[in-house]
Amino acid sequence: MTADSVDIYDHDPVYFSLNEFEQHEQVKQLIDQIGSITNEEQSVITTDTPIDTTDVERIYDQFQYILNQYQEQPQLLDSYLPDIINKLLHYIEHGPNKNHIAGALLHHIIKLRGFKVMTTRFLPHEPHHLILVLNLIERHLTENSSSENAWATLYSLLVWLGTTCMVPLDLCRFDSKTRTQTTMSQILTIYKRFLYNSIYMRMVAFNLGHFMSRQDSIRLLCLNDFLTSEIFPILESYDEKENDEQIILRMTASLQTVSYIFKFGQRLNLILYVDGLYDLLVNKRILYAKRIVIRRMAYKLLQKLAMTLLPMPKHGAAWRYRRGVRNILDSLTSKKNNPSTSTTTMNIKSSSTTNGHHHEQYENDEQEDLEDNSNVPTLVESILQLLMTGLSDKELYVRWSSAKGLGRITNRLRKSYAAQLVSLLCDRISTVALLACDHYALQGGCLALAELARRGLLLPERLDSVMPIVHKSLNYDEKLGHQTYGHIVRDAACYVCWSFARAFDPIDFRSYTADLAGMLLCIICFDWNVQCRRAASASLQENVGRQGEYFPHGIDIIQQTDYNLIGKFDYCFLILAHSLIKYYDIFGRYMIEHLLKYKIIHWKKETRLLTSQLLEKTTIDYGTIEEIYEKILLPLFDRCLDRKSDGIARHGLLASCGHIIYGLYQRYQRNPNECSNLEDFQVTLQKKISSLLIDYKNLGFLDGYSGDLIRPSLCLFIENISRSMEYFSLNEKEKCFPNETIQCWQTILDECISNLDDDVRQAALNALKAFSNAFYSKSSSSEILDRYLNKITTTSQEYIRQGYALALASFPSKMILTSNSITKILDCLFNLIIITKSTQHLIKQRKDTLIALCNLYENLHLHSLSPFSTQESINKLITSYLRCTRDYTNDRYGDSGRLVRETACTQLVRLLKLINEHNKQFLTSTMLHNCLNAILTNVCSKIDDLRMISGTALIEFLNISFEQPIDSKIELERIFLQSNDIDWRNSQSVFPLLVQLLIFDRYRYTIWMNCLITAGELSHASQALHSFLILQKTNHHLIHLLFQDVEKLLTNKQNHQIRILIPSIQAWERLLSQSTFEYFYEHYPKEFLQYWINFIELLEDILIKKNQTLNNNPALYTHFIKLYCSLLQFNNQTLRNLILKCLTNFFLHNYPWVRRQAAQNLYDTCIMFNDELFSNVNDEEHSEQVMNLLTETDWEQNIDELTKIRQTLLILFHVE
Repeated sequence: MTADSVDIYDHDPVYFSLNEFEQHEQVKQLIDQIGSITNEEQSVITTDTPIDTTDVERIYDQFQYILNQYQEQPQLLDSYLPDIINKLLHYIEHGPNKNHIAGALLHHIIKLRGFKVMTTRFLPHEPHHLILVLNLIERHLTENSSSENAWATLYSLLVWLGTTCMVPLDLCRFDSKTRTQTTMSQILTIYKRFLYNSIYMRMVAFNLGHFMSRQDSIRLLCLNDFLTSEIFPILESYDEKENDEQIILRMTASLQTVSYIFKFGQRLNLILYVDGLYDLLVNKRILYAKRIVIRRMAYKLLQKLAMTLLPMPKHGAAWRYRRGVRNILDSLTSKKNNPSTSTTTMNIKSSSTTNGHHHEQYENDEQEDLEDNSNVPTLVESILQLLMTGLSDKELYVRWSSAKGLGRITNRLRKSYAAQLVSLLCDRISTVALLACDHYALQGGCLALAELARRGLLLPERLDSVMPIVHKSLNYDEKLGHQTYGHIVRDAACYVCWSFARAFDPIDFRSYTADLAGMLLCIICFDWNVQCRRAASASLQENVGRQGEYFPHGIDIIQQTDYNLIGKFDYCFLILAHSLIKYYDIFGRYMIEHLLKYKIIHWKKETRLLTSQLLEKTTIDYGTIEEIYEKILLPLFDRCLDRKSDGIARHGLLASCGHIIYGLYQRYQRNPNECSNLEDFQVTLQKKISSLLIDYKNLGFLDGYSGDLIRPSLCLFIENISRSMEYFSLNEKEKCFPNETIQCWQTILDECISNLDDDVRQAALNALKAFSNAFYSKSSSSEILDRYLNKITTTSQEYIRQGYALALASFPSKMILTSNSITKILDCLFNLIIITKSTQHLIKQRKDTLIALCNLYENLHLHSLSPFSTQESINKLITSYLRCTRDYTNDRYGDSGRLVRETACTQLVRLLKLINEHNKQFLTSTMLHNCLNAILTNVCSKIDDLRMISGTALIEFLNISFEQPIDSKIELERIFLQSNDIDWRNSQSVFPLLVQLLIFDRYRYTIWMNCLITAGELSHASQALHSFLILQKTNHHLIHLLFQDVEKLLTNKQNHQIRILIPSIQAWERLLSQSTFEYFYEHYPKEFLQYWINFIELLEDILIKKNQTLNNNPALYTHFIKLYCSLLQFNNQTLRNLILKCLTNFFLHNYPWVRRQAAQNLYDTCIMFNDELFSNVNDEEHSEQVMNLLTETDWEQNIDELTKIRQTLLILFHVE
């Protein structure tokens, strides 16, 4: 592998998994720093004493950052957790002011490792710890700390309490005469207090489940009292119409707690409460609650009730399937040591093999006892029926819980009853889910099958009825309205396949392996949902690992189905699938059949098009010609005319037919003599092609919505047939198909070219180019060209002109040049890009016409009769493009002219490349510099997309080797070509490069003017200008030139546009406020002041001329006001007097809002530059009077009163 190549595993976390807890020492150091937070460790400090929060946050942030790296591998921390936890518990116990940071760190460990694991494994649990924890909790509740981490400390203590409660000692031994409560009641009170708090609920419910399973809790009737007095009343008071969040929370906590109690408790102690809880769940309709969390908990409890009624056999169900060694490494080692044995059985009393699977043989009396003890109570049957219903729930968690419940209960049933249950489940999936297209029920059924298989409860003899269901589920993809839910079914079906790999011995499963492999490969390659593809890939890897000896080419396949690579849909379809079809006899035929049956008529357009492209590639490389004709192509033509097919199906069928024919043509070019009876097939195919689209028109398939769907594929079909004409031709191409067929195709293309849909138009244009080259290459008739020109000039629809303008450039050059229509075509296209009042809104028309002109030049420029063989024609062409790079049309959509500017830049560079290849003598130096400046103008844009497209065009321009010299090209290449991967969308990185061009006279004005326009609205552009000008502050010549350019900008009437003036004024105000020109002002004050006096006079003149435009948007006046105020910082009386006169004129404006803005900004400026504005000794009173006038004047008075105030202000400012 080369150094520059990219490894496909670079971003796969599997290959960069951690091996150990490397930062354990750093974590211990962070914990040790807790002791240094407070200096006086021995002093008594209250919990609210302020500590250094910066240290606390630093410790917690670093601790969190380190541990978050192990979220996917928390087991790596296990060997280090005891020491870490003991240190944190020490601080919680002995550090009153430090306990909450220690508690926060411990809580983060609990969150990472899980409270269940922490409760049962890592926390200290000596008998004396119980009283210690209770005292710490009591202390914490008494202190009532306001620290933000206090809850984390309490959470950690409650988890620790759950651990200490598992001590197998009677809690009465911990009672004390000094306590008013027993230890058991104290623990129960604490649990009850926090059970209904959403933060602690799950953890407290888990601990309560363990606590109530203690023998002393049952002996002292704590369990009975808790259930009857605490839980049952809450469940009985449930009302499904109730929406109070607190009531919902209490209900959820109660259900979860009871579920844990039934999980950890002994069935003989709990069986008394089963009937009552079942009645509550059913009668109170808790199982049908609207809240998902309640419904989920109710179904979890429901399965626990059934499991309580059924005794658990000693070793599970005696009849269940035993795979043997569960560890794959042990299994492979066993096979290596004993190759004759395919299954390693467990150490049991005796074993026998029936139907290929293993049964444990118990002694007769024990076996009979198990069978006799399996009489299923009626209540269990009702629960099983409810769990079956739960498989159809709309919520995934409920379906999954129901599936697990069915698996757990089945493990306690006798074989005959379990067989009925599996049969009922299969029937339910087949009749209810598949026939009714109930994707929820189908997914739930698949999850149940997977859970049964994982537990060995799905026997091999049931596979014949299960595998068809799995096959249908893997292919289930029904669209409902604008959405599809089939992917959840396919994902669950992949889970079933994964569980089969782990559940069954290869010998028992070998007859299904080949079909299963084909199905999974189809999901991996062709499924539109990435999660399904990855689920199928995981299932495939599991099957290869465990069923590998019966899985052909398994290792080669899983190396190509990489987790990251299958995330790309195009890769899966066109590369991965094509490489797997090479196993043609094993998987290839199956995959092609899958494409023809499902994907070719798939509801997703992208899938249908990729299917057609893949069929083209497989036609070239795989199968025989006879097989392709007889089994694929000719049947597809028959399906195209099937009246039962809808528009979606016809779209995919037509596209595939065209691509397969083009694939046959490419295969024929490679080996013309491959098939002996090829001519017979060609004749048959020719007849079907000739009549197909005519039949479509006659049958009305092109009408209505269905016709609109298939139009792109009609064009694609015509394009591929036209490209494959040599496959059918004998002497002349025109005789391959009758005139009626050619006329029909031309009519269809004409209709599609003038279609409103952009995709249909583009497909038609692509087809027209191939079609005209196939049938009009020798024609000199101008009939079609004149008809297209007439359509352009007579229609009022923009999209029709777009299509026909692009179509004119698609015809063969000989046809265009010999038909005497070239002059009309050029005049027509040039007229389409002229901007007038009536055509300025036709943005897309101008955009497509620019493309058409470039296409036309590319089509004709090599011909001897080309109209582009003179300097005048090239000048006219280039000028048209330059004019379009300045299209600033604004409409209700905003700056819509940017679409034209983008296209103009791209097509201009493309045109220059073509001219430079064969007509480089027409490219003058002036022309090239005008083009370069036009591109640079758009690179300076504030619009990210336009800047990116123009920047790409600039790079392409600089890479062209022109004969005419480009000024400063070496410097341009240094700036733009040597910069690695310029992100043109990022203004922060682009404008520092652009401003470097200000030192070059040829580009200075363009860059300066456009950067000013952009800097008014983009801070990055403003900052780039400021930084560059500060860097060049000693370059007085450059600063003079820039000021002269500003004067030129204001003098040129073409620049008196709001889009130029307002952003420029904003940019000047920003530069002045940043003291950008301070150095120039200090060394050349006269020139600087004279420049600005001239600028202000020009601006005042513009204000008068643009008065009406500005009045339409009074907010624009604020930019003038802010600029004038920023100029008051310069201590020159002449400039200041001029500015104050102009500024106080706004006090007399027609809009009071403008007057208030002027007064406010002048007030802020006076505060900022008070010493400069009132520098005389006696001006202190004047300053106060000015401030009072500006703040206390009612600016909505009549103009006469405001005129007097203005005069007073001017006098106070000493303005004559």
